[in-house]
Amino acid sequence: MTSEHLNNLHPGWAVGGWLVSIAVTSALYLGMVGIGILPVGVGTAVGIVLAMAVGFYAGGLFVGFRWGSAPILHGAAITFLSIVVWFLGSLASPGSFQEWTDPSPVLPGIILAQFLAASAGGWTGYRLTGGDVEDARAQ
Repeated sequence: MTSEHLNNLHPGWAVGGWLVSIAVTSALYLGMVGIGILPVGVGTAVGIVLAMAVGFYAGGLFVGFRWGSAPILHGAAITFLSIVVWFLGSLASPGSFQEWTDPSPVLPGIILAQFLAASAGGWTGYRLTGGDVEDARAQ
């Protein structure tokens, strides 16, 4: 894969992929709650992570299909945008900045799952489009 260069990273597609990721994650989570297959307790965390992984895979897939360059960097950018939005939300919400002193121990795993899912989706989209989109654009 020769497309993993910072000049192939498009911020607009990263934001678009993040929006698709959040939309699919929200729809899946609400669907699981509405159907009643999301049990209370430990199953809730598993359902949340499952919905998030599928949602971020879909966001990465969207970027991989549409942009076709730097799928891993776009997956990292989508994940970084989640961290930035979470940080800004923590600053904007009264009293929630105290969570930064004792964050959830699951947080690094959630961030890693987002990165892996978005990058896998981007790579899949890149490979399904032939993987040579940037080469065709250059000619």
